[in-house]
Amino acid sequence: MLEEVYSNILEKFKLDKIEKFEKLLKSCIREVWDQEKEPDPRFQSITFKISTFFEGFTAFQNFYGKDKKYVAGAEVLYLIFEELQVDIDESECFILYHIRDLGKFRKREAELLKELTNLWQQFPDYRLGDRDFSKALKNMMRNKLIQYRKGNLHLNPSVLLRYEA
Repeated sequence: MLEEVYSNILEKFKLDKIEKFEKLLKSCIREVWDQEKEPDPRFQSITFKISTFFEGFTAFQNFYGKDKKYVAGAEVLYLIFEELQVDIDESECFILYHIRDLGKFRKREAELLKELTNLWQQFPDYRLGDRDFSKALKNMMRNKLIQYRKGNLHLNPSVLLRYEA
């Protein structure tokens, strides 16, 4: 299954340094099997190490141009999540890419929305309204991409996905 995921992502995301990008993908997306937690062989678990991806992707984001790093990040995240069958849209990937360097921090939803509103002036394709922004944060929480509680926003370093084999 993973080889198919890698090849589909690489096919859709054209880069000059495709071998290095493939190496990055293989270090970020891996199969996990823990007999204690996963006694049923009908299920397969895959982990996507988001923090590792963000660290390694900085070498590739300039492929789009210096002013388009957010576009590159959002597009490749969307491709990865689409192949991993995670229900997320491109605007949510844009938000996720924006909060990548913020770590654990205390931030109100309104403050983050204000930051993004300024950024959305440059990238209007990813713009969300107030209600849609709140729904996007909740969807990212449901998908376990972020933790957001009482003003504390935190990007999960990795996500565990389970599939029926």
